[in-house]
Amino acid sequence: METTIKQLNEVEYELDITAPAADLAPDLDKALRAQRARTTMKGFRPGKVPMSLVRKMYGDVIAYGVAEEAVQRAYEDTIAGNEAYDVFGQPQLIHLDFGLDRDLHARIRFGVRPTFELADLSGTEIYRLVREVSDEEVDQQIEELRRDRADLLPVDEPAGEDDLVVVDMQRLEGGMPIIGEKEEDVSFFLNEERVFEELRQALKGKKAGATVRVTLPDEDEEEGVLERPDKSTGARVYEVTVKEVKRLDLPEVDEAFVREVSWDRLQTEEELREAIRKEMQDAWAKQSRELLESQIIEQLLALHPFPIPEAAIEFFLDAFVRDVKQRNDNQLPEGFDERAFRAANRGEAENQARWMLIRDKVVEQEGLAVTDADYDAFFEEMVGDNDAITPAQMRQFYQSMPELMDQVEQRLLSRKVFDALLERFRVIDTDQDGFVEAMKARREADAAAQTAAQTAAQTTASDAETGTEADAEADAAAGTEAGTEPEAPAAEEETSA
Repeated sequence: METTIKQLNEVEYELDITAPAADLAPDLDKALRAQRARTTMKGFRPGKVPMSLVRKMYGDVIAYGVAEEAVQRAYEDTIAGNEAYDVFGQPQLIHLDFGLDRDLHARIRFGVRPTFELADLSGTEIYRLVREVSDEEVDQQIEELRRDRADLLPVDEPAGEDDLVVVDMQRLEGGMPIIGEKEEDVSFFLNEERVFEELRQALKGKKAGATVRVTLPDEDEEEGVLERPDKSTGARVYEVTVKEVKRLDLPEVDEAFVREVSWDRLQTEEELREAIRKEMQDAWAKQSRELLESQIIEQLLALHPFPIPEAAIEFFLDAFVRDVKQRNDNQLPEGFDERAFRAANRGEAENQARWMLIRDKVVEQEGLAVTDADYDAFFEEMVGDNDAITPAQMRQFYQSMPELMDQVEQRLLSRKVFDALLERFRVIDTDQDGFVEAMKARREADAAAQTAAQTAAQTTASDAETGTEADAEADAAAGTEAGTEPEAPAAEEETSA
């Protein structure tokens, strides 16, 4: 068996494999005899079917299987076991020709990890969102908890903007009610966003029994009578009768309330306020971290435009397709266009492959690894205040499922990678408004740079085309002056060859 390696570009190679039929004859004969032993056919004892019939019925399929095994062995011996090739992505068998009494010809395309160095990040800016939870935000959360546990009580008073009203709505045309277009017992809070401002103002200050006429504007929403458009008139006129006004009876923030909302973990209002503040602050810190990590990935991808082998891109696209299947009962949705899906997600697949390589480079440079202490801290954080399970029990559960434990390891390793990279950037702390402005400015700068690059590329292509035409004209003129005809361009078939 002979192998030849050809380099296609910086990160892709092809392995050509050839073997005469005689070299694979012993393996093929062994596979045919094994098939014969399993074959039953009327008129013959089991395992005694003539070899000529076995070859005729199963020869091509068995030969293909023998060829695949031979090609796999050749790849493992030549490439997989060769330290000169750091394979990245799934190798692809792009050609295989073999059959009974025929020579083997095969070709495998594979990619390797590109060689690159991490860029200097010391002058690269990223923005960290810093936000402190205010007393007003804590008050608002407590108010929401009170509203969730409040009773709605009817009141014989004018409706306020925080009250709920129950109304009948009769549509009118020409001042007369339209039969079949009356909705009864429609209830809503006057401060709900979905309520038209005209309806809100008409009902504020009205008591049960009051009737008002209101014209509602045309809208593109269709969520009930409050927001249903009338395309023919551009508006709808309603006669609205207030049947009830209800008001929230908010509970006091006493010990009983605190115990209820905290599942008996807290007792005083101050403890509740501190718990709410910490929860909100942790949520903002998590969001800030996610935004920071997104910027890190974005900047590193932009600073490391090294090539990615096609096999690696296809590997990630295959994973995307499997994810679609898993989210749809392990089958692709009806009408799913896989080719279009792969084309649309090709850029994301390339980015994920590039980020994986950058991440691995950081792990290597920094000597990062997940320790037992890291696992302990992770499971302690996961369990939190839950008294029903201990961190050790949670860890034992994860260890019983290796896939889950691998996910935890990669998650913790990524956290270490981001921590290491943060030390290399110039991190600027900013508030929410400053962060939004910074991201807006960055998007505008990126868009301008992309436009400039596209313009430069088009100009270069145009200049090259103009130069080629000018050279052709100069050559033609030179040929004419010399008294000879200009050479005809080569035939298309010859050019392609």
